[in-house]
Amino acid sequence: MKKILAALLLLFVAFPVFAQQEVVILEEDNNAQVEDQETGNMKSSNQYFELELKKGTQSPINKSIPFTVYITPKIDSSKTQILWNTSTVFDISKSHKEFESLKKGETYSFSATFSPKKAGSYDITVTVISWQFDSNKSNSVNYHISLNNSLVLQPVDTMYSIYIG
Repeated sequence: MKKILAALLLLFVAFPVFAQQEVVILEEDNNAQVEDQETGNMKSSNQYFELELKKGTQSPINKSIPFTVYITPKIDSSKTQILWNTSTVFDISKSHKEFESLKKGETYSFSATFSPKKAGSYDITVTVISWQFDSNKSNSVNYHISLNNSLVLQPVDTMYSIYIG
């Protein structure tokens, strides 16, 4: 009985220490994503990368949607992985290699085109991972889009309307 009470006491004493350490870890990796009200671009920043995700004008011919991510690393990263993630209802065509070398303080842009196959609401997410010898550093940014039954973005982009008009 004394062993059980000692074990419970140890758990109650140790738990706040573990919980406090977890909060610190979350604060270190926490990033804030905001929408730029002027441009409509999504931005995310943490201690490793500043990211900005920009949606281009949808093509009236094949309904493809171009996206560009702007990456400003806050660390040197000789092996940086750029991953575009979304639903399987899109065909993704990237204009860059999966791994790139990035230097601290410089801004890089990478593009991908998304070709939708089905109506609905979807998230387009770009994750940037710096592969380091001790631990990987990452950040991600997300853009939410909605497509109607004609696979046209909602709300309809002004330039798209001009192209089909």
